Amino acid sequence: MYKEITRIIPHRHPMVMIDGYKRINDDSALSEKTFLANDYGCDNGTVLDSILIECLAQTVAAHYGYKTLQKKNEKPSMGMLVSVDAFHFFHPVPENTRISIFIKKTDQIGPFKIMNGEIKINEKLMANGQIKIYNPENEPG
Repeated sequence: MYKEITRIIPHRHPMVMIDGYKRINDDSALSEKTFLANDYGCDNGTVLDSILIECLAQTVAAHYGYKTLQKKNEKPSMGMLVSVDAFHFFHPVPENTRISIFIKKTDQIGPFKIMNGEIKINEKLMANGQIKIYNPENEPG
C-alpha cells in the first residue's frame, strides 16, 4: 500500500479520505480507508454517505496522481468532482472498519471521465454508483 498518499492527491488532513491504494491499473484503482471514531465524516458511529462518495473521488485522484508521478512529473494535476449519478447506499458503514474503495473508468468525453465505483467491507457491497470527474490536464486514458 502506498504510504505517502498526500504526495499523489491534493487533499490534506482532515479531508484525506483514503489511507492508501492497493492497486492501480490503466483504467481502475483499489484503495482502502479505516474511519476511526471522531474522524471527520463520522457521526453516531457510522461514516456519512457523502464521505463515501468523497472516498471514490479521492481514489480517482490517487489513480491520476500516481500515473502523473510515473511520468516523472513533480506534481499531480488537479481535477474536480462534477457529478454524482445513480448512487445507492445499501448498508451503513460503521466506524473502525476497513473499507475497500474500487473505481473503474467506463467512459471519457474530452476532459470528463465517467467512473463507476464500489465501497465494500470484506466483499460485502455497502454502496455503489457513478461519478464524473473533470480533469483537463491529464491526457486521455
